[in-house]
Order: sequence, then structure tokens, then C-alpha cells
Amino acid sequence: MSEYNIINIREIIYSTGNMVRALHFFEDYGGWNRVGAYQTDASVIANWGLGAEVTADEVLIQSDGYHSGQLRVMQFHNVEQEMIRSSQQPWDVGGIMDINLRVHEVSENFEKLRDMGWHGLSDPMLQVMGPFKLYDILMRGYDDVIVAFTHRLEPPMELTAKINLPTHVYKTTLTVADLEATKSFFVDQLGCTVLTEYAVIKDKPQENMFGLPFNLADKVTCKAVILTIHGDNDVDFQIVEFDGVTGKDFSAKAVPPNKGFMLYRVELRGIEAYYEYVTNNGVMVCRDMDEVVIEPYGRVKLFCVKSPDGAIFEFFEII
Repeated sequence: MSEYNIINIREIIYSTGNMVRALHFFEDYGGWNRVGAYQTDASVIANWGLGAEVTADEVLIQSDGYHSGQLRVMQFHNVEQEMIRSSQQPWDVGGIMDINLRVHEVSENFEKLRDMGWHGLSDPMLQVMGPFKLYDILMRGYDDVIVAFTHRLEPPMELTAKINLPTHVYKTTLTVADLEATKSFFVDQLGCTVLTEYAVIKDKPQENMFGLPFNLADKVTCKAVILTIHGDNDVDFQIVEFDGVTGKDFSAKAVPPNKGFMLYRVELRGIEAYYEYVTNNGVMVCRDMDEVVIEPYGRVKLFCVKSPDGAIFEFFEII
């Protein structure tokens, strides 16, 4: 079997009901730069199983010119849509629960974002998560998406970009029903690497970043595994299980063209070899190998897999 090389999670696709509003947050407030604006190619629409009458506009944006952890903001037309994680709570299972963005200072951004109509699940809090000490806040914004805004204290990290959102999407979170089963899927079947594992539980009833009622804060354990698909922590993702509380299951909703953080796009070299690797490991692809046009890359080979809790990963290679 020939070799493959997974380059990185290049994009998270954000399907929005209002392109202007979504872009205003990331570009005008956040300071992100625009790579380009495009009409979604008909080959992508067909690959997603949508009708020929469906169209979509899309804008690819990035933080400080960085080519990984980008967002592709899309607005669909001529098709019915649902929210992927409607009125969501962090402990609800299915799809992408949040994206993580670093900021220079959490409290200042918190007040500005509230003025823009975002809502915190708690006030900003100092958190210890495994080896990390950070100020953190989860906020719900447009299209019922949740964004975690963080300022890491230990190990210290210098943020050099002089914009409000000075880094790319460096992490995302998937809330899962069975942590060990989902970990096995990513590690044993997709070939991901575990970076760290940790658990968060309070020692008494108190406010918490997830918005749990005080009387449940010391009864619910958030168990997490941080994973990398390309071997580095530049753009990683974490799977989390909330032991002690049961929420809704949005797994079936995390599909195009529904609104919210819709799917991942992962660039690699040697796509046929990786396809053979994952299918030999028992992975059922949800969309088989195809050729589509994705700007600004041009024509790509692409196939898609879905995690046990409905998160879609599109793997692509530029032809």
C-alpha cells in the first residue's frame, strides 16, 4: 500500500442563516482576513445529495493569514434547513459542539460580545484542564453555535496578531455518548493520536463554565480526550462525555445543508492509500470517493466519514 500524509484540518464549514451577520463578527469584529468569496460548485451540491435547484454562497476566512483552522461560511438557497444543535447545551450529543478561539483578554471580549447579542453560559472563569490553566468562557451566538473564547495562562502563550480574534480555530469539541467507543473510532480506525486526557468535576455546588445547575456541578464529570488527526496540536479536537447528565441527541442533524458548524475538511496527500487504510479498519464511508471542485483549491478528490455521534469529516486531496 502506498503512503499517505494527513496535512491538517484546513476548514470547518459554518452554515449560517445570515452571511452578513456571521461575517461581520469574524471579519469586522474579529479582524479575520478573507481568502475569497465563491459560489458553491454544483459538484459539491451533488456530492452532498442535494437537488440541482440548491445553490450556496460561501466565503473562506482565516485569522492573520493562517491556512489551517479556517472557516468556510456558507449560506444555502432554495432548500429547507434545520438547526444542527437547536437551543443546545454543551452536554447535548452530536455534531460539533463548539469551536475554540484564543483572545488577548477574556473579560473585555465578553462584554463586547454581549453588546453584540451573544450570551454567556456563565461569566468568565479561571479553569484548570489537564496541563492547562486558562480563562475561559463559552458563549452562544448566531445560528445557535457555541464558541469558546480562551486566554491561556499556563503554559504561557504570546498572541502576536493585534486583532480581537488573533488565532485560527485551534480546537473544536465533539460531545459524545460513549467516550471510549468514540476514542476507539478515531484512534483505531482513523489513525488519530491522543494528545492528552483529563476530567473536570467541581468539589461542591457552584457556578461552572458549562451552565450546569449548581446542584449538579459536583455530580457531573466532564471526561475529555484531546486528539490530533495530523500528528500535531496546531489544530486538534477533543471528544467529551458528560457523565451524570443526559441531554438531547443531534447526531442525525449534523448534515448539509443544516445550520451551524456543519463539518470538517481535512487535506491530505495519498487519498487512495488513506481510503484503503480506513476501510480496511472497518470504517463505513458515508460518501464514497468523488471528484468535486472546491475553490480556491480547484478540482479535488474527496471522500467522507461520519463519527459515531454524527460529526462529518471530509478528506480531500488537491488534484
